[in-house]
Amino acid sequence: MFCMRASDIALRMPRAHYGWLVVAVVFLSAGLLIGTSNYAFGLFIEPLEATFNWSRTAISASLSFMAIGSLTSPFLGRLMDRYGARPVMAGSLVTFGVSFALRPLITELWHLYALSFLQFMCFSGAALLPAGRLVGIWFPRTRGRVMGITMVGNNFGGLTMPFITGFVLASATEWGVDVPWKMVFLIIAALSFVLAFAALALVHEEPGGRDDSAVRPDPSRAARQALTGWTLREAIRTRAFYAITLVAMLASFTYSAVLPHVNAHLAAEGLSTTVVIAAVGLLATFGMGGKVVFGYLAERITARRAMIGSLSGQIVFIVLMVSYPSLPLVWVTVPLYGFFMGAYGVLGTLIVQESFGIRYFGSISGLSQMATVVPMVTGPLIAGLSFDLWDDYGPAFLAVAGLFAVSVVTLMRTNPPKFTTEITKPTALEI
Repeated sequence: MFCMRASDIALRMPRAHYGWLVVAVVFLSAGLLIGTSNYAFGLFIEPLEATFNWSRTAISASLSFMAIGSLTSPFLGRLMDRYGARPVMAGSLVTFGVSFALRPLITELWHLYALSFLQFMCFSGAALLPAGRLVGIWFPRTRGRVMGITMVGNNFGGLTMPFITGFVLASATEWGVDVPWKMVFLIIAALSFVLAFAALALVHEEPGGRDDSAVRPDPSRAARQALTGWTLREAIRTRAFYAITLVAMLASFTYSAVLPHVNAHLAAEGLSTTVVIAAVGLLATFGMGGKVVFGYLAERITARRAMIGSLSGQIVFIVLMVSYPSLPLVWVTVPLYGFFMGAYGVLGTLIVQESFGIRYFGSISGLSQMATVVPMVTGPLIAGLSFDLWDDYGPAFLAVAGLFAVSVVTLMRTNPPKFTTEITKPTALEI
């Protein structure tokens, strides 16, 4: 009943105001998932290693289950195209929460792997896919900049979740908690369930026009009727679809091999825990700016050209981060890597939208994201093996920079079809 009352109040808000409310829920959902899985992951490596005597390769291998999210993306995307973002998003957040609620009970390595499987099974359904659909629906005229603002949630999570994790890990013993990492997992689970409730109460899709009557049309159905775009069958007949898919695969190594291990890399180079947390916090902060700036640039120069800039910048600063992993250069290389890295999540979504439209975005983007199974499986293993063999994450990071160079060349040689619709000047509330 409370959910129904909250959604009814929200639907009576002005259209653009309500759109920002929807964006806020997606923002926080993405922040929790990405902040926990990518930014804060490295902080759990030493506690788990100390508790269970597992190798870093074995612990990092749990991130390889991100590949499950790639495999389930087409299914979740199809569900979202058919039923709307709200049920997919809420169900995905509940699944994510359950995977962390059970982690304090683990005693064997396969327990960690099983719960990581559950964690990533609905990963795209709580963040990437809803963001692409909902922003495209509510802000069709300014989707680049609003997508950038929405995806800032990723970096907001990168700023807050490592801080929360590090604070609890450092302080829980003083609170009488014997195993601090178990407490962190329970906190993450609780946050997931709260956001699932918020998604049920507040996330809706654009109604078919303002309706002040007591009975409103089904927002998901009305939104689908208003959307246009290429079908999945039409999209997969173009060369551009496969070029975009290849770039998505290669560029995703930034999430599986580099980003989760930046804090561990800096710690291995002798930097203090305080410096590491501060540097990763700056990485997340600059990533926020990168999302907004490149989102706006995508409206001006196309998402393809903006993506070329994003990947080129990552190449430069990954190389510098490996070559000069010491103070004071860390305060430059790590944040600027974050600036260019932060743009990727925005631009990957916008390339699909500007090429194939919104109506079947879930199905098209979901199928394209299947290719990211490769980096999600191999990226953490490459990083873990790099450290176990050479006591250094540098070789893995440089290998990823080389893959980004291949992506840049692919984009430069590809001119995706541009899906166009008649779009009027944005209103002040939408900007």
